[in-house]
Amino acid sequence: MKPMLFFITFCLTVFSQLVCLADSEADQPEVAEKSQPASEPEKQPAKRLFGKSETISYRDKVVVIKVGKEDLIYEQRYKFIRRSLRKAEEDGAAAVVFDINTPGGLAWETTEFMMQDLAKTKLKTIAYVNPSAVSAGAMICMGCDVIYMAPASAIGAAAVVSSRGEMGDTERAKAESYLIAAVEGVAEAKGHNPELARAMMKVEYIYEEGSIFVDSDELLTLNAQQAVREVDGKPLLAAGIIDSLDEVIATEGLADKEVVDAAPEGMVKIALWISGISGLLIMIGLGAAYLEMKTPGFGIGGAISLFAFGLFFFGNNLAGNLAGYGALTVFVIGIILIIFELFIAPGLIIPGLVGGCMVLGSIFYAMIDDVSLEDFKGRDKDAVMDFSPFESAIFQLSIGVIGSLVILALLMRFLPQMPLFNRMVMDGKLGKGDGTDDRVERSKRIGMVGVASTDLRPAGKAVFDGETLDVTAKEVFVAEGTSVTITAESGMGLEVEISKD
Repeated sequence: MKPMLFFITFCLTVFSQLVCLADSEADQPEVAEKSQPASEPEKQPAKRLFGKSETISYRDKVVVIKVGKEDLIYEQRYKFIRRSLRKAEEDGAAAVVFDINTPGGLAWETTEFMMQDLAKTKLKTIAYVNPSAVSAGAMICMGCDVIYMAPASAIGAAAVVSSRGEMGDTERAKAESYLIAAVEGVAEAKGHNPELARAMMKVEYIYEEGSIFVDSDELLTLNAQQAVREVDGKPLLAAGIIDSLDEVIATEGLADKEVVDAAPEGMVKIALWISGISGLLIMIGLGAAYLEMKTPGFGIGGAISLFAFGLFFFGNNLAGNLAGYGALTVFVIGIILIIFELFIAPGLIIPGLVGGCMVLGSIFYAMIDDVSLEDFKGRDKDAVMDFSPFESAIFQLSIGVIGSLVILALLMRFLPQMPLFNRMVMDGKLGKGDGTDDRVERSKRIGMVGVASTDLRPAGKAVFDGETLDVTAKEVFVAEGTSVTITAESGMGLEVEISKD
């Protein structure tokens, strides 16, 4: 009965998540109140995972993507920016404006964004430095068609640094060689001077243009006045100094277009955070599921497991990852096979093995985002296979599996002493009797022979010398009435096996 309740509860949890997703409109961008021209029909909204549709189209609108202080630091926020640009192109937006105020972020991800998205997009891309575009922010500006500066603003200082500490000479040279070449190529394709990109990224590079001089121990950073200074009849880098984002849009001849803010709102912010802790949710879900299977008559482990995995699929789906119908179906089938192996036909091995692979495989697939998948598909097939787009999913799954094993070890060690859980296991010490106590000491229990009074799946009850005890069978399943022998007593209770005689 308990496995059936576990499975039913799981299905109800999944169903409730589907209903919540179907009804949620939390990820819709804010739209200015301007009418859509009747002559241009709206593109049909794309169908989202779990059957959810995006009701807002970017067709013929100006899409504003804010790049704030933390947007280039966290991978999930970074992918949201890339996903927003791709949606704008798919829907047929009029233009995309990056409203930038950032101290920098992830260098490799920024380069990937420039090469895979900014360099390939057919949309007009506009960067507004408002007021700071440092490091990765400067690189994004170089990937846009046109750059504008706020009155008091600065752009530059894009040297490669490592969060792991000081980089060695060879490591730095390798990273700089690739990143600088990539940024220079995109900048030149967008009509910007590639020498500016190199001067911003490489310390040893000497740059001089009029009164602007960067020595070999410095990095180039331009203020607004320097960025718009004319050189050979055209601005050095930026097209002009403009007071506000609205004026930028008007200057580009887009004042009559509807403006959409593509920044994540409401539940999407929460979902991005949830997807970032997927490893922790997997760890809790797997650890709690094992606790549920090993403890008779107590459902808190199953409830925690269901909540963790429900939150895992909900967050990853809403964050734009591939946690859709397919991944969820494979996960549920895997759970069914594991239950079949443990409680209906124990000993077959194959259903449990296949079910475990399906569960872990679906969890891994659910954490892959559509942006990384498209990057992977778009790589040169003749090149060496590069699985870097899946590094995040591999890392999160590794944290979850290894962490769940650590939780299991801790539970086995400390569970009997925890106030909330100590009723779930047998106390290893018996109180002192007066000689008439019919219970035996722990050391004398090993080897006792009794009869299973319930089916052991693998947990259940057995009778020894007239006393009913909670036990766990090594054979995973033992039928009621079978003779069993106590072989060990651990923090999780008494362990038994089928008697050989």
